[in-house]
Amino acid sequence: MCISYKLIIITFYGILTAFVVVVSDATLNKTKGAEEEVFIIGSGKASGIYFPVAGAICQLLNLKREKTDPLCVVSPNINTETRLDALRKKRLDFAIVQSDWQYWSFNGARFLINSEPFTSLASVTNLYTEPLVIAVRQKSGIRKLSDLKGRRISLGAMETAGRSMMEALISVYTVLIPGFSEVKELSITQQSALLCDNDIDSAVYAVGSPSATLSTLTSKCLVSFLPVVGPTVDQLVKDNSYYKKAYIPGGIYRGIDKDIPTFGVSVTLVTRLDVSDKIVSNIINKINQNVEFFRSLHPALNWFESKQMLDDGLSAPLHPAVKSYYLNK
Repeated sequence: MCISYKLIIITFYGILTAFVVVVSDATLNKTKGAEEEVFIIGSGKASGIYFPVAGAICQLLNLKREKTDPLCVVSPNINTETRLDALRKKRLDFAIVQSDWQYWSFNGARFLINSEPFTSLASVTNLYTEPLVIAVRQKSGIRKLSDLKGRRISLGAMETAGRSMMEALISVYTVLIPGFSEVKELSITQQSALLCDNDIDSAVYAVGSPSATLSTLTSKCLVSFLPVVGPTVDQLVKDNSYYKKAYIPGGIYRGIDKDIPTFGVSVTLVTRLDVSDKIVSNIINKINQNVEFFRSLHPALNWFESKQMLDDGLSAPLHPAVKSYYLNK
């Protein structure tokens, strides 16, 4: 694939990183005028987490790159559905998506703009987990899920992972079905401010740790994170392969000393079945050989482990090169 590009120098948490960001679909030319083979990872918006995580993958690959290896570049995208559509249409070679979106795209969910099953979608690896976080003010008297009944809550903005997981939980957790006294659909920043100001009793998030959002929230006011556990939650996870048991780590946020059990979605790297075995094998190989360095490239990857690369959340079949790598390992 040949594209127009520009070189961006970005600092990821103190590490000076050089990588390529896609700017158009024209011809990619090196400084000397020769074409260079590249592959593109679709990420999220530049201000989010997926963009630097994709950058971390490219940094690892490009630093360890052989002369014959294609260059890894990153493309920022507006949202997950846009990324998956671009991947389907071969404008991207890889994409970072949550496990629920991977499932919906592969199986062809009705609510998608392109609801045809994306049958050539292929899994590469899990990267990290985004657990459901239900934050409450410590003085609210809310200690368990059933205490949320009749309270004021922000479910988060539409089409966010936290909103989706909370709606799934409400649909099966019958004690919550009678409803809340007030429901808001606020951005992360808005709901954090209202929670600290006692204008709502609870707010819903889905973020990997360490999270700047949760650090800011817990530094501004005293909050607790509700455990999301029980037979109903167990069944919800069992019935939906894109969910997994998860936890919010203790000792990171003010007032949260112990791990809080919950469930969540995986953040995954996906591709298509027709993407080169060589490129996919190189990604898996480089990550496995450089786990400690890979973790150091972004805080979201702090808990990354090789043994979790094929953990829960990979709904689409593994790319043949991934299968081959682990069979021959």
